Amino acid sequence: MSVQIVPVTTPQLLETFVALPWSIYREEDPWVPGLKKDDISLLTPGRHPFWETARRELFLAFRDSRPVGRIAAIVDDKANAYAGERCGAIGFFECQQDKEAAFALFASARDWHREQGMLFQRGPLNPSTNYTCGLLVDGFDVPPGLMMPWNPPYYLDLFNAWHFRKEQDLFAYHIYKDTLHLAPWLDQELKRLKDKGDFTYRQSTKATLAEDVRTMLDIYSESWAKNFCFTPLSERESQALVKELVAYLDSRFFVLFFHEGEPAGGMVALPNFNPLLRRLNGRLGLLAPWHYFRTRRELKEGYRIMLFGIREKFRLLGLPLLLFDFMLTQARASRDFKWVEGSWVLEDNVAVDDLIEDFGGQLCKRYRLFRKDIV
Repeated sequence: MSVQIVPVTTPQLLETFVALPWSIYREEDPWVPGLKKDDISLLTPGRHPFWETARRELFLAFRDSRPVGRIAAIVDDKANAYAGERCGAIGFFECQQDKEAAFALFASARDWHREQGMLFQRGPLNPSTNYTCGLLVDGFDVPPGLMMPWNPPYYLDLFNAWHFRKEQDLFAYHIYKDTLHLAPWLDQELKRLKDKGDFTYRQSTKATLAEDVRTMLDIYSESWAKNFCFTPLSERESQALVKELVAYLDSRFFVLFFHEGEPAGGMVALPNFNPLLRRLNGRLGLLAPWHYFRTRRELKEGYRIMLFGIREKFRLLGLPLLLFDFMLTQARASRDFKWVEGSWVLEDNVAVDDLIEDFGGQLCKRYRLFRKDIV
């Protein structure tokens, strides 16, 4: 039977859209499900602030009355205005190993973007680079970091067969405590910078956490403003992100550096809650405290450096080295700590790529953003 494409127009179809990944992934796959209620909120205009300056159409693919794939076609007006583009984003793509269904989804998204006046497509963006993004193309045997995607290897074949082309790769690095070592020149440079004393630092505390996250987001926005595919957060998006980060943060792994009292740079690493999310399997329930109890030790073993930023005028003063040194010093002092993931980093951000490798980082996963002209 042929594939049928159905726009998502009812709450029931939205629930089907959100639940579809559970029919794609096997128990042994390292995919980590989010909470269904959070996914529904993120996809619902009027409930999530992203849609105040964006619009979307969701599509489901059915074969023999059974859902086999999904895609979101998105127009982010704020991002397009910032970049001076007419880009249609594709995101939230999931599909069985079914080329006909995948092609029908890609075509539906393309046609909708054409109706919206877009000139090209980019993705996967779920729904922008401020959230999850990218298609995993290398490192399938390595479990994803917190808030990072995982997909089957055949997804790359589907994208290539539709003639999407690579636009940019995103790197994920692992730094392991038991193999952590610094080159002699790096130790000497760090000693020189600390003796010079141009910067002071302050770890976040429960009392200052919300304010510190705001400061970190300001630093992040300024430091990333000229990078590929950067999208500024709206005020309400920032408020939502502050609320989310405060719930996850371990203040030991959140630091701000200052130069003569001015915030100059910062770094945030979040505990790896993925073992807990896998146990929750998409929903909070009566057993959620039990699942947390069973995974609480494992949650402290891994972290993900999620936010990293340095204001431009301080970048050549050695601050990147001081930030990484602080984070890894904290990691060494933690009894349970085993690894930290730095993700994601743009392929062409050679300075940061080299810095992570200088601190012992090993490239472990590669994600890809694709582009295709609308013709």
